[in-house]
Amino acid sequence: MKVVGYSDLLGVKQGSRIRFMVSADGEYEARLVRPSHSAKLREELDAPFNGRYQGREQSIPAGSHIRFARPVPRPAEFRMSAWVLPTAPGRGALQGLMTWGSDDGLFLNDRGEPELRIGGARLATGTPLRRGEWYRLECGLQGGRAFVVQTPRRWDGEARAEAERAPSDVKSPFRIGHQFDGKIESPQIDGVAAWDFSVGITTLRVHDTSPRQLHGELMQMPMRAVTGHNWTGRELDFRRVPQEYAAIHFHHDDLADCGWHSDFSFDVPTDLPCGMYAVRLRCEDGEDHLPFFVTPPEGRVNASVAFLAPTFSYLAYSDEFFGIGQPQPEPRRSPFMYLSTSDDHYAWESVPPLPPDERARILASAGPEDRWALENGLLSSYDNHRDGTGNCFVSRLRPLVNMRPYYEAWELRGPHQLSADLHVLDWLGTTGRAHDVITDDDLHTEGLDLLSRYRVVVSGTHPEYWSGDMLDALEAWLQAGGRFMYLGGNGLYWVTTPHPAAPHVLEIRRTNAGTRAWESAPGECHHQGTGEPAGLWRYRGRAPQSLVGVGMTAHGVEESRPFVQEPRSGDDRGSWIFDGIAADEEIGGFGALLGGAGGYELDRIDYELGTPPHAMHLATATGFSDIYQGVVEEVFMANSRQGGTVDPRVRADLVYFETPNQGAVFSTGSICWGTSLTHDDCDNNVSRLTGNVLDRFAADDA
Repeated sequence: MKVVGYSDLLGVKQGSRIRFMVSADGEYEARLVRPSHSAKLREELDAPFNGRYQGREQSIPAGSHIRFARPVPRPAEFRMSAWVLPTAPGRGALQGLMTWGSDDGLFLNDRGEPELRIGGARLATGTPLRRGEWYRLECGLQGGRAFVVQTPRRWDGEARAEAERAPSDVKSPFRIGHQFDGKIESPQIDGVAAWDFSVGITTLRVHDTSPRQLHGELMQMPMRAVTGHNWTGRELDFRRVPQEYAAIHFHHDDLADCGWHSDFSFDVPTDLPCGMYAVRLRCEDGEDHLPFFVTPPEGRVNASVAFLAPTFSYLAYSDEFFGIGQPQPEPRRSPFMYLSTSDDHYAWESVPPLPPDERARILASAGPEDRWALENGLLSSYDNHRDGTGNCFVSRLRPLVNMRPYYEAWELRGPHQLSADLHVLDWLGTTGRAHDVITDDDLHTEGLDLLSRYRVVVSGTHPEYWSGDMLDALEAWLQAGGRFMYLGGNGLYWVTTPHPAAPHVLEIRRTNAGTRAWESAPGECHHQGTGEPAGLWRYRGRAPQSLVGVGMTAHGVEESRPFVQEPRSGDDRGSWIFDGIAADEEIGGFGALLGGAGGYELDRIDYELGTPPHAMHLATATGFSDIYQGVVEEVFMANSRQGGTVDPRVRADLVYFETPNQGAVFSTGSICWGTSLTHDDCDNNVSRLTGNVLDRFAADDA
């Protein structure tokens, strides 16, 4: 990609400003557009920033570390120490532990050995550190002799080196953890500073307990709330025993903010209609779209219906590639590895790393966006860091190259997330149904006050990532009479929190239960920003069935299926939903994603998990192959009975039920439903049925 960029916001209110950051090899053109999968709705729009720009290439400054606003001195004679656990000691690169630039301080060298550098002179122990082991490292210069010592916590095997060295001055800024992969705990420089990482774990500040008060700031969001060298396992919540969580895990590929210079901004007119827009960037050899949503100002509405853009889910999947093609120091523990089952589809299997020829074939099938993300080391919440640990932070302040209006997911050969949700917006626009757009960020911040302005809220196709504040607002709104249309699958699934000190960053930790791309380490299953337990909402007593009637049951990447209507059984409460549709008519045997309305990720009714007893089971998509597998959270003992041909739980359920105060919920239980709406220019039975529900929900007398 010769031109690429990002915006500082994913949703911007009418009358507010949004900024755009661009990296380009040469001159490029920027233009405001209204994206659509329908040529009739696609627009080029006037905007003050439209025009040509001289591009500049902007770098990606990955790598977490601690920086200091005040200089940290290194005395002529000194002694410093720290507990260290490396996670990629054999990476073949210089890794900083406690350093002044690249010539002074304590490093791991390219062989994984602790190495003291004084004025560029080097002294290493000669014994590489083992991955995943805690060591006490000490080094310094005393009496004209330099020394460096490593002592493993669990085993014998101290290694040391000494040599004569002359003192030297240092001028570079001091940093901790620069380009390091692993944990550091209790670093100190005798007589200068002693940093206690157990203080302020929920913040981005590092506390110095010495009289100098040389406090530091975390850069690029390393992991806190991680176990230290003295963790006993008796407590799993870092807030109860912070002294056992006095470590920070750094990664050389952490990235929370690219920090690019802004190229232009846009003051959104107060009369620009709500919806999805994009800045189209074009240069001689490429194109990119930077999408954003225009939302109403706080306290104002333009329609009684709102589309809830799942921006948290967009971020969770942003730059996702499941680690394919990324080098790992050892076989990855992630269960998500793609194996070819045909020329067009892939199944998830728990396997060793892919053979080189298979990985190469998958890489060749990916689009330019995916390859750019891979080449530039960007990570989604589904990817592993290069040291093999899962990536628990994602940020909007970086190029989100697969969050594009016309993106096709490499493993699906079709739209996913934002590009799939554009089908829902296209349907609303084509059928002339007035609507606002709101975002997950808005809902998390404004809560019930935001939802209470609307009679109906329509979800996206895959609203998987929700914060507790969002769930609280939805539950209260439904109890107050709100009407929710859940047009997706695998929704309301993972505990998700914006970091309080960096709201552009989402934290998602994948605990030891649930269908997951990687697994959090023991004791590291609480979010560092809020302290709350991570994982599936199901395991915190908030399964999606309790709010929308259905919840995640199976997933697979193969042909989707149509829905077959369930017998009415004399209950005609929802008969109006099928107006204009024959009783024996299959619903959704077509669609832009996998060819049908029921597919990819599926939700089902489960009364034990909270489906209301009066919920109407309207229709079911079933008959899936064994490529579709049930979710692991429902497998208590290993067996071979989770495939679509043998497990009746592998299905998608279409559901309707009433809530108090004339509220109601309609749920489709399938990611593919929304991408079937626009088939045949919206003249189809998925469109007709969904329109019946929306029109009834929006009616004043319903």
